[in-house]
Parts: sequence; C-alpha cells; structure tokens
Amino acid sequence: MTRARLSDALALLAGVVLVLAVGVGYLQRSVGDADRFADRATAALRDDRVRTVVAERVTDGLVRQEPDLLAARPLIDATVRGLAGSQAFTDLVRSAARDLHRAVVDGDEDTVTLTLTDVGTVVAGGLQAVRPGLAAKLEANRRVAVVDQGLAGASADVGRVLSRVHAVLIGLVVGWLALLVVALALAPDRRRATVRVGIGTAGAAIVAVVALTPLRAWAVDASSDADARAAIGAVWDAFIGDLRTAWWLCAGVGAVLAAAAGSLLRPMPLGAPLRLLAERLAREPASTAGRALRGVAFLLAGAVVLVARDAVVSLLLTVAGTYLVYEGVRILLELVAPAEAAREPRPAGRRLPRPRRGVLVAGASGLVLVLLVGGGAASTEQTGGAPRATDRCNGHRELCGRRLDEVALGATHNAMSVPLPGWYSAEQERPIAGQLADGVRGLLIDTHYADRLPSGRHRTVIVPSAAQAREDGLSPETLAAALRIRDRLGFTGQGQRGIYLCHTFCELGATPLGEVLADLRRFLAAHPGEVVVVINQDEGVPPRAIVGAVRDAGLERFVQPVPRAGGRWPTLGEMVATGRRLVVLAEHQGATAGQPGAAWYPAAYADGVLQETPYAFGRPSLLTASEHRAASCAENRGTPDAPLMLLNHWVSTDPLPRPSQASTVNARGPLLARARECERLRKRRVNLVAVNFYRRGDLLGVVDALNGLAR
Repeated sequence: MTRARLSDALALLAGVVLVLAVGVGYLQRSVGDADRFADRATAALRDDRVRTVVAERVTDGLVRQEPDLLAARPLIDATVRGLAGSQAFTDLVRSAARDLHRAVVDGDEDTVTLTLTDVGTVVAGGLQAVRPGLAAKLEANRRVAVVDQGLAGASADVGRVLSRVHAVLIGLVVGWLALLVVALALAPDRRRATVRVGIGTAGAAIVAVVALTPLRAWAVDASSDADARAAIGAVWDAFIGDLRTAWWLCAGVGAVLAAAAGSLLRPMPLGAPLRLLAERLAREPASTAGRALRGVAFLLAGAVVLVARDAVVSLLLTVAGTYLVYEGVRILLELVAPAEAAREPRPAGRRLPRPRRGVLVAGASGLVLVLLVGGGAASTEQTGGAPRATDRCNGHRELCGRRLDEVALGATHNAMSVPLPGWYSAEQERPIAGQLADGVRGLLIDTHYADRLPSGRHRTVIVPSAAQAREDGLSPETLAAALRIRDRLGFTGQGQRGIYLCHTFCELGATPLGEVLADLRRFLAAHPGEVVVVINQDEGVPPRAIVGAVRDAGLERFVQPVPRAGGRWPTLGEMVATGRRLVVLAEHQGATAGQPGAAWYPAAYADGVLQETPYAFGRPSLLTASEHRAASCAENRGTPDAPLMLLNHWVSTDPLPRPSQASTVNARGPLLARARECERLRKRRVNLVAVNFYRRGDLLGVVDALNGLAR
C-alpha cells in the first residue's frame, strides 16, 4: 500500500513539474529572447487603450523638452494618436523594446526605461504638411521616455534570473522524466499510475490558469489612473495570453492521458465523479471537530466566491472544460475497446493485456485534437500574425541573409535633379524623399559649394573643370556658354555660403544638402528594415565638410563602416540588426585620401570599393541593341576586384534630358538583358542599377528579378 501511495504521489508531482516546465519554457522563449520580447511589446500597440496611453506619454515628453510647444499640444497630441498605430511608430517601439531588454538582461541599469528614439522625427513628418514650423521644432526632440521606472538595484537580479532560465528548464525536464520513471517503476498497476500523471498535469494546469486572474488584477490595480490600468491589462494580455493558452493545452493533454489510460480500467458512468464529489460535500461528519472544519471550509469558500468572483468563474469554467475533454475521450475510447475490467475480473498476478490498436489510435487522435485546438488558440493570441520588423530587409525576407555585395538596388542618377522651384531641368520625377518612399535605395548625388545671393539665386563657388563637366555629360561648348550666361545674368553680390546639391551648376538648380540629409534621416528612422547607398560626386567639397554635414544631420549613427580591401561586407540582416544601414561613398576625395574625415567615407573608385560601366550614351540604341551590349558593359572607373558594381543606364542628352528615351531604355526587356549581360561579362553581380526618370519603365521589377524575387 505504501508503495502504491508513493507511486501516486510521484505521478501527481510529475504532472506539476511538467506544468512548471511549460511555464519556464514560455519564459525563456517569449521573454528571455530580445526579438520575441519586442514582438509582444509591439503587439500590445494593437489595443486602442495602449496607443492612447503611449500617445499621451509621447506628447508630454515632446512638450516637456520644448515648453514653447505647450500651446500646440492639442495638435501634437492628435498627430501622435494618429501615428501610434502606424508601421513607423510600431518600428520605433520595437527598437526601444529591444534596447530595454538588453539593458535589463545585462543588469547594468537601475531603471526600466522604454525610450523612443527619433520619435520627434516621425511626429514631425506627420505635421510637415500642416505646420512645417512646428515640425522643425519637434525634430530637435529625438528621444522620449515612455516608461521610466526605478528598479532599486533589481536589474542585476532580473538579468541573472533570465540568464539561468535555460538551466532551470533543463532541470525541470530531467526532474519530470525522473519522477515519471520512478512513479511507473513503483506502481503495482502502471496504467493507474499513468492516470495519476494525467490528473496531476490537468490539475496543476487548472490551478496555474486560475492563478493568472488574481495576478492580472493585482498588476492592473497597481496604477490609480483608469487609462493606465486599461493599458496595463492589454500589455499583460500581450505577454501572458499565450502562457494561458499553453497551460490550457497542458490541462487538455492531461485529461486525454488520464482518459486513455483509464479506459482500460473500470469505467465510470458520465457524471459519476461529480456525483461522488457532491455526496462527499453533503455528508455530515460524525465528529464535532469534523463538523467544525466543514463549517469553516464553507465560510471560506463563500468568502472567496464573494470577493474573487472572476477567479471562481475562471476556475469553474476551466475545470468544466477539462472534465468535458476527459469524458469525451473516455467515451470514444470505450467504443473502440471496452474496458478489460468491465468484462471480467483480473486474476491476481495476471497482467492486463496490451491495449488494442484501436485504443492507441483513438488516444492519439484525441491528443492531436487537443494539440490542434490549442495551436489554433495560440495562433489567435496577441502576437499571432505580426511579422517582425527585422524579418524583412529592403522589403524582402530573402535578402536578409545576403551580403550587400550580393544584392541589387534600384538607384537614381542625379537624384537631386527634380522639378522643384529654381530647377531648370530635371532627371527624376520626385524629390529624394519621394524616391525613397517609392523603393529607390541607391542615390547618386553631386555636392558643391555655392553662395545663396540676396535675390534667392545660387552662385557656384568653384566652377567645375572641363573633365568634371564631361563626367556630367556636358560638352566644353555648353560649359563655356553656361559661364557666359552666368556673368550676363548678374550672379553677383555677397551671398551666404553653404553646401548644395547641384548638377554641375548651382545657378541651374540647388537644394541644400542639409535638407536632403534630414529627409534621409527621417526615412531611416521610420523604416528600420531599409538599407540605402549614397554615392556623392564631391565637386570641391572636402571630406571633412561632408562628414560634418552627416554628423550634424544625426545620420552618423546609421552609417555602415566600409570593409577594408578584401574584407567581408555584412549581410543586410546584420546591418538592420545593428542599425547601421547607410553606406556613403565619395567619387573623388574619400577620407582615406589624405583628407580629414571618417573611415566610413572612402573614395569609391580609388579605394577599391566600387567599379562601374561606361555612362556616356548619346542615343537609346547604345543601351538597348544587343550588338552594343558588350561595349556598354566595358570596364570604366574602379578596379576589377572592387566588391560593388554600378550599372550606369541612362541616355545623356545635351542640354535637356528626355523622359521618352528613359521609357525606352528603362523598359524591363532591355534593362534586364543589359544587366544580365554585364554580370556575365564582368563575372560579378550588379549591385546598383542607376537610371534617369526612375518611374518610367520597370526599374524596381528588374531589380527584383536580379535578386531572384518574383514580381
């Protein structure tokens, strides 16, 4: 008898340990991993109450940093509320959650601080159209702490606990197996011991599920603000909802296990356990002490029902659901194989026969059913369908595992030459911000020093040489004429000097470099899965000036250092993970050419980073006709072993570019055929496909084809 009771106790304990192991495994998978922790944090944003609280905290933080914005608080609040559910805002929260997770796990912080970096930039983008002045003030406020809770030194303890979760999980699994083996070894009847294991698993899971209800209530009641309590509840559901489902699944598996093993023992009619329980509760104890204890038990039970109604309802529903699963599986198993004990008594010392195949099939079917139901429930939880931001690199999961020199990017030649006020010709349809939004990931720009004159016009400080003009597709005659026209038009007087994006002459169109870099920073901040390459034709602008402009724009933290010669380029996924998703190259004077600057700004061709094809094509047939493809793919600037290759693919027409010709050469057939031929002849992948009028033809479709992606 003692041996049987010990076996029963160990079997029940095995079920409890299994439930604990499931809980610890959930903790390791969902909270111990930074990416999954961030997934659940962003999933909470789907709840309107969470977005409301976060929007209020962000608005307060922005206004607190700039008190002059107080009068505009209603407008800022409305804008933030509108953005709170957007992809850009969600990406900011995810990045902040990852940083928070790392800080807590490393144990080097005494506060739990969820800080949204670049939130001012994202909100400013939402206000740009209606209040550009207000947007400019918000851009200076780049960081806002949404949560700032002191830990009083507990961060190190949390980090140690999370770092040891894996070892605890292994210990629980080993302990469960040991308890199970010993319980079965000691049991006079192993099937009855298996029933006890199922009952222990189901019972422990029911207790665990029910315990979550008061814990949730305790966490929610910790705040006195109604909106905050609602938000805490939503966050709790996002992080704990799947754990409830996992324990429900444990309860179902325990019930199936108990039913499968119990079907071979003496069956009990439907409702018999409930009747036995009712009879025991109604039976009056014979002793005075027993009656006293019974009365106290009823008083306590009544108090619990009155005080914790939700927990009691949850308990009853959980027990009822588990019992129904048990009864359903038991009835089906009895139909397949009637219980041996029901047919004839078992002689002493005789083993029960092996269960029939039908019993095993039915038991397995019941278990699969429970697993499918549990899996379906888990798939509908808070984190179910949202892909991670880092799962896509430049819009595609397939690109995350490829190095930068293994992918193709759509690029725009003279990206700054657009139909803006003051520009006398254009080679692209939209400004750089619009190009990025459309999917362009390579920008070929020209920088010049220019003086902004009192008239609003710009005067180029350093007139380009004839060689530089030829690189821009200008003949010596056009260059000389432009200089004469400038003198006649009176580009004189004292001006304010700055760095501008111009196409050879700032007199014919100029955009401040700072404005374009600000657009680029806004894009990168709002799209953490995108990688961009910039090639700067630096006409007389030294590296230190470009590096300073990048730093002033807050872009340096996005810049990816360029590998040394022969070094390995990171994958797009690695660039996304580190946040360094911007590559900046100089055509002429890189930082390694004796000019002060930064190592991340090399000379593209001289330092062996980039090689290219020719770029001077006077008519479309030179790019589209098969007999000209070999010549169009010939080596031009750069060294043959440079890791990145630029495909120059535009028609140079003097003095004005023609969109109709771009429609011809950018069409999918000729553009893809030339790119494939250049890859074959040069024996390397095309990485940047640069065109004029990128919206004509099928640039992005060709890039997808080069990357092996369906489009």
